[in-house]
Amino acid sequence: ELYYQDVFPDVDEVEVVNIKAQGNQWNWTYTYTDVIVDDYPMEFVSNPIHRGFEGEPDGTFEAPRNLAVDLPLVVPVDTVVRVQTAASDVIHSFAVPAFGVKVDAVPGRLNELWFRVEETGTYFGQCSELCGKDHAFMPIEIHVVSQSDYEAWLERAQGSVLDAREFLASLSEGAQPVQLASAQ
Repeated sequence: ELYYQDVFPDVDEVEVVNIKAQGNQWNWTYTYTDVIVDDYPMEFVSNPIHRGFEGEPDGTFEAPRNLAVDLPLVVPVDTVVRVQTAASDVIHSFAVPAFGVKVDAVPGRLNELWFRVEETGTYFGQCSELCGKDHAFMPIEIHVVSQSDYEAWLERAQGSVLDAREFLASLSEGAQPVQLASAQ
């Protein structure tokens, strides 16, 4: 099993979602490298949500503390997602335990991982490298949605990531709350 995590699957390149995740002190910049808007790849900065701050998105008080972000990463279900990591300042680490992935984001170096998620839902991770005083506040939030919802989100995100966030929130209305851990 571990061997296959390092070997990229044999799939047609057009079926792969390519994302660059750049660690910054203390947020992530996501670039959808295959989505070109005005001659540049689509890119946005994902900041942690701090409850009680003015201007935070709707639903902030229901969001998991220190795990939710203002602009989450969105990927389609049952699709190979390639994530290339880098850093702008110090060493960070892109880790999502539910996917079994963790790779360092190093300044001046491009590292790579891949995953394929078979269930829609909201998944969380964090920077798992001690990267400075606000290391504990570098969450990763990933929404895995159906292919049609991903395409609709992507269309909106190319115009405005804030409109895309509202669309994503509308998909979550009435959904089951996110279960972070379970004890039997």
